Amino acid sequence: MGYKYNVSCSETLNKIWTPTAIECYKIGCMCSKCNLYKMYFSKRNYKCRMKDTVIELVKQVGLPEIKEDDFQKQKMVL
Repeated sequence: MGYKYNVSCSETLNKIWTPTAIECYKIGCMCSKCNLYKMYFSKRNYKCRMKDTVIELVKQVGLPEIKEDDFQKQKMVL
């Protein structure tokens, strides 16, 4: 069966910013910088949909609240 996942149809995914969604947002939704992508999706036939989820969260909830300290730590790691 060829089901296609549509993030905008999901009521549960678009209500809160999860830590994973915030991390994806912080790295600009660039899969090449994402450890989860490297571990779970890079060698699979299906792709990560976190970018789609982040876009929907921005549209429906707004930007995530990111503490400046957390953002600075993230920049130092990259």
